[in-house]
Amino acid sequence: MKQISSVLENFLRSCNLWNGYQQYQLVQSWNEIVGSALSEVTQAESIANGVLRVSVKDSVWAYHLTMMKPQLIGKLNQHAGSKIVRDIFFQIGDLAE
Repeated sequence: MKQISSVLENFLRSCNLWNGYQQYQLVQSWNEIVGSALSEVTQAESIANGVLRVSVKDSVWAYHLTMMKPQLIGKLNQHAGSKIVRDIFFQIGDLAE
């Protein structure tokens, strides 16, 4: 008997929705992937054309995270199991509570 996850994946692939689903999952899993320290000062917003947009508490964090981009991109793509993120754009903004 097939697992529901494989049936769902096959369906999404057949409808050309798999990549969008993976992108959605990465945004939703941001806090889990980056850990509690970074999740307190950041919030993943969206992914478009391989660019992840992340709201950041302030310019100091934006600078530090820019230096960590290669590691963060690696962690995100490893979590997804494919190269979904090619760049991250950090923007200073309000974080949802």
